[in-house]
Amino acid sequence: MVQVTIEDDQTDGKGAVSAFTKLVNLDHVDGVLGGVFDFTAQPLFPLALNTETPLVSGSNFRIPGGFDLNAQSFVMLPDMEKVIRQLKTYLAAQSYKKVAVVHFKSTFGNEIARTIDVIMKENGQSGIINEEYAAIGDNNFRTTIAKLKAQNVEAVFMDMVGNDPLNFLVQSKQLGFAPKFISYNAILDSLTGDADKSLLEGVTILNWEVNTPAFIALYKKEYGVEPAKSADKWFDAVYVMAEGIAKSEGKSQVASYIEKTEFTTPNSTVKFTKEHAVESILTQIQTVKEGKVVEWTK
Repeated sequence: MVQVTIEDDQTDGKGAVSAFTKLVNLDHVDGVLGGVFDFTAQPLFPLALNTETPLVSGSNFRIPGGFDLNAQSFVMLPDMEKVIRQLKTYLAAQSYKKVAVVHFKSTFGNEIARTIDVIMKENGQSGIINEEYAAIGDNNFRTTIAKLKAQNVEAVFMDMVGNDPLNFLVQSKQLGFAPKFISYNAILDSLTGDADKSLLEGVTILNWEVNTPAFIALYKKEYGVEPAKSADKWFDAVYVMAEGIAKSEGKSQVASYIEKTEFTTPNSTVKFTKEHAVESILTQIQTVKEGKVVEWTK
């Protein structure tokens, strides 16, 4: 049995450090699951190493040189470049001359921009137009949109969460800017409730949150609803951590057990690379067609 103690990192790096410190020093936990975003996970890696506390982040990629892991830290996603590269065939098929990447200024966003730039050049196309923004949520993108429109940009990859994808799509429509929009699975979260879902029509989505049929069935049986994004990866993270703790003599040995073990969970098979990222995940390129998300085909 696993006893879970929960602390809120408040989507903030300093908040994550405070939460981790309390869990380790006051609650004396045997392992920590956390760091939903890259900027809330990164500050925890040195703490995990210094305290010999195994740490697993369920929703982050490994990014060499920007989001590296250490002996005590693991992520439930592969190297980010490996996943973003799945757009190569799609981008080659479209023959875009000008592609922009509008992204939050972070390790995550920088890697998306870098990888798509490399892909475009490998395809014999022009490199990207790189546009950064500094804060998450409630952004006014009109200046950026006007600049991209003036440069005749044909496609825009949006690295955005919260209400920012909706803001960008609404403001683009208002300014008469109608490129091909590309994003990842988080864009679906921003157009829930009363939002105008027609804004998503034709949007291409790189979805690395594709649940396996087995996990969907298990989740629906338990909770009566479809699993939310990352639910499968956090489920497996708990499973990995619980087995690591159960099979180790002490907290300091859990990470070494995790790194050398192939885990068979009710959801999938989990195996880590020597850099502590998982080897592979299920990923699809999808598009929104007549209001439904379907797999993209040439």
